[in-house]
Amino acid sequence: MATWFITGCSTGIGRATAEAAADAGHTVVATARRPETLDDLAAAHPELVIPLALDVTDDSAVQAAVDEAERRTGGVDVVVNNAGIGAFATIEETPAADARAVMEANFWGAAAVTTAFLPHLRARRAGHIITISSIAGVRGSAGLGYYSASKWAVSGFMESLCKEVSHLGIKVSIIEPGPVQSQWIPSGTKVHDGLDDYAEVMDPYWRRIDALPGNQPGDPHALARVLLQISQMDDPPLHLLAGRHAITQGRGKAEGLAAEIDAWEELGLSIDTRG
Repeated sequence: MATWFITGCSTGIGRATAEAAADAGHTVVATARRPETLDDLAAAHPELVIPLALDVTDDSAVQAAVDEAERRTGGVDVVVNNAGIGAFATIEETPAADARAVMEANFWGAAAVTTAFLPHLRARRAGHIITISSIAGVRGSAGLGYYSASKWAVSGFMESLCKEVSHLGIKVSIIEPGPVQSQWIPSGTKVHDGLDDYAEVMDPYWRRIDALPGNQPGDPHALARVLLQISQMDDPPLHLLAGRHAITQGRGKAEGLAAEIDAWEELGLSIDTRG
């Protein structure tokens, strides 16, 4: 059995993954900003679940939680970076504070947790870092500029990390799902009222977002089972696009990028002065 460390376990993907891992007999260090949200999980698995308070945007809290997890378990095998927040606005209309907050939670938080664990994983020449990114980390979307930026950043960070640590026995997987049932958009949230100049593009988008809570096709429990499955693989995927929406959108992005490279290859090659 393995030891898991999971961020953002109060709801959604993090909670489902903590439940699935504990149900399978794994030790789970479950973290949340409000640890009281984990009381029922710990009560259901008193021998397996260790609840810890953690705000991933607080570097000192991250280091303390990682140190506590390592001390109490003897070593974490699987790190799941799940904690994150959404942000809904056009780029021009996004307040600077909101833009920084989404980067702090979605990128810097995952980077801090990962970096704090790396010395331990290197010493053991083992471990698996699994990060919940998004299809928004594969292709940009109107209305999600800063959210997409945070997910592109974390996906690029983890892809680079894989190239640095795979020879040390440390595995890296980036999960890039489409819409999953979660509190990413709380039910009843209305996220618009923007500038008229953007209405042509954004009004249809806002209607889709307003209709999404409760209707997301992705099941967090099914995704949790997928995470358990890849954690047991000798050669897990680096990128896993999860859900039909993500796969369709990801394939469209790949095909479009390939076509664009082909169309502009001659112009692109023109900058080289040496073969």
